[in-house]
Amino acid sequence: MEITSKIRIKDIAERAGVSVGTVDRIIHGRGNVSPISMERVQKVMDEINYTPNHYASALASHSVHQFAAILPMHEVDSYWARVENGLTDGVRRFNDFKISFKVFRYDPFNTESFKVECQSLLDSNPDTVIIGPIFNYNIMAKFTAQLDERAIPYALLDSNWPEFNHRIFYGQDSLQSGAFSGRIMSLAADSKTTKMALFKVLGEGRVASRQQMNREVGFRQYMAEHNPKIEIVDVNLYVYDKEGMREIMRDFFTKNPEIRHALCFNSSIHIIADFLRTEMPQHPHVTMLGYDAIDANVQCIKNGSADFLIAQHPQSQGLDCFRSMFNSCVLKMNIKRDHYMAIELLTKENIDFYKD
Repeated sequence: MEITSKIRIKDIAERAGVSVGTVDRIIHGRGNVSPISMERVQKVMDEINYTPNHYASALASHSVHQFAAILPMHEVDSYWARVENGLTDGVRRFNDFKISFKVFRYDPFNTESFKVECQSLLDSNPDTVIIGPIFNYNIMAKFTAQLDERAIPYALLDSNWPEFNHRIFYGQDSLQSGAFSGRIMSLAADSKTTKMALFKVLGEGRVASRQQMNREVGFRQYMAEHNPKIEIVDVNLYVYDKEGMREIMRDFFTKNPEIRHALCFNSSIHIIADFLRTEMPQHPHVTMLGYDAIDANVQCIKNGSADFLIAQHPQSQGLDCFRSMFNSCVLKMNIKRDHYMAIELLTKENIDFYKD
């Protein structure tokens, strides 16, 4: 039987021999329905090729759907600022619906800050949560377990944790991204290259995200397989000590004049590039690769102090993540779990054409 535009929930209920309330609970996934009733209703819907109009139902709803996001603190021009802009753009695009949206921000290098903001988020009683995850596994596990206990669906942005029960993930495949950076740096090297510098921006003795850690794993695996004779030299910079950063870089490049290649797995490559350009201008050029097309990094590409950026469209990432969670949680659509962003290489020649 073909469906007509006038088919009603009441018609399905009559054909299935159940109440209208039962059909409504099945269509909207509210549970409390016996297996027999479920089977009867599903059989009727299959026969008439019925597709629920969740969009109209959501518009007609009198309830406010509360979205919350917990993200790292960020400056105006940063990767996470652009992610947040994408999320708020998503809210605007669905402003016909009753939606509230609140952002909680934590210090990515301070686990106590993350715990405090997680509790504040939980106290706000959201319906849906979007998480820019911290690196600390135990804290993330506890937080997501609390969301699971409250049956609050959540998405992960940037860093994927497959062991958690998230509804949606948006971000790069971090291992492949790291391997890609290894390939680019290998192509940039020559037969005289014996060392590469890996700069890490640390807080509490660690990087801020699992994404960065996995990029490093992918990079080292690629280099071990394809360029095992090149030594990867770690250079740790400490986020809370700006002057100390400069002293560490000055000491490193003075003691390692043979270094001609360097990379960084977050948005901080401009710190190293600007240091060499302004404070050690006589130092031979160091081929540099970094991540994220923030303004400071783009400027380094344009002035030649950095060479490569790997970009991943953070604003689109935020927008698409919000849209997917809206479709899944409000419109009850089936959305796939993992969404991998492009791994795009930007250079001086093509960076003007990069659009987020």
